[in-house]
Amino acid sequence: MRIGARTFKTSLAVFLSLLIPTLLGLNDVSLAAISVVSSMQPSVKKSFIELRDRVFANTIGGVVAIVMVIMFGNSFIIISVATALLIALLHQLKLNNVIGLSAVTLIVIMLSADQHIIFNSTLRVMATFIGVGIAFLINHFILPPNYEKKLYNLNNTMTDDITRFIRLSLRKNAQHSLMLTDLRNIEKSLTDMKRMLSLLRDGYWIKGFRKKGYSVTRLLVVYRQMIRTTEAAFVLLKTLHRSEHVFNHFPDELRALLRERLETLMSAHEQIILKWNGRVQPGEVNFIAYKSDLRVKFMDSFFNEASLESYLKNDYGHSNTVIHLMSAVLEYEEQLQHLNILVTSFKSKHKDNFSSIKSLH
Repeated sequence: MRIGARTFKTSLAVFLSLLIPTLLGLNDVSLAAISVVSSMQPSVKKSFIELRDRVFANTIGGVVAIVMVIMFGNSFIIISVATALLIALLHQLKLNNVIGLSAVTLIVIMLSADQHIIFNSTLRVMATFIGVGIAFLINHFILPPNYEKKLYNLNNTMTDDITRFIRLSLRKNAQHSLMLTDLRNIEKSLTDMKRMLSLLRDGYWIKGFRKKGYSVTRLLVVYRQMIRTTEAAFVLLKTLHRSEHVFNHFPDELRALLRERLETLMSAHEQIILKWNGRVQPGEVNFIAYKSDLRVKFMDSFFNEASLESYLKNDYGHSNTVIHLMSAVLEYEEQLQHLNILVTSFKSKHKDNFSSIKSLH
């Protein structure tokens, strides 16, 4: 069993949400604790939005509860009608994400209604405010998540896996059924990377844009391109996997050219990542100029193979497969070239290394 940072922060926030209202003399502290559990978010921005929405929605819930009790009482039918009314109001205000806790607040207030309905309702709504506020402060100041490091490490792992599987496919060593499972796992990891990029953007929403907004924007652009480049490598791997019946019948010279070109691109991919963490100088990794004459030969050989397949066999399916494979290689090359330009530019213009991925020299 592993207790992560978010679990620890939730536990700490629950303790404080029970302690602080008690010290302030609030009798019912349950709403504060419930608010904390439902308000802990994976990023500071989401916590702030949750704080804003819950304060607004719980205020509405408290007002609806008071009005309904004063006008109609607190029978079970009135409570159900009040709940429906609150849900309709919050839905109209596009606050669907906070309907649950607001409805709980309303029900608790109406069930415990007495002659001091306004005073007691105010205390209970304040308890929810305290809980949501504690969740926001804990999330912002205690063990804030480093999504950049997580994204960088996941991208490294993904790049290693994809390049390893490409090499297996090029040497005809990959097992078809196992590769299908690996492709599904890689696709899931790509989804995780995009989610982490979104969380990274949210994480810099408060602490980054105050002073270094331009640097943060450029940082996010680099990571977005990293994901696109890894995605292009993944598409290339899938294309190789689907095209193995065609690739295996390529002339020996074309297979050798393809292996050599992809080795150049995969090596460049690895070096660009090393450039990002400081192991390679910003001006290095000139893979487009490297062996440019062989690239021209590689392109000519691919076009010749596509024409030969369709002309000799009258089978345009094979010809199309050759073109798809070449397109995947060129897309990977293009994304790598763009990533290299962005990383070089960032490392040259932001020598203070605003990124949390510090130089490993």
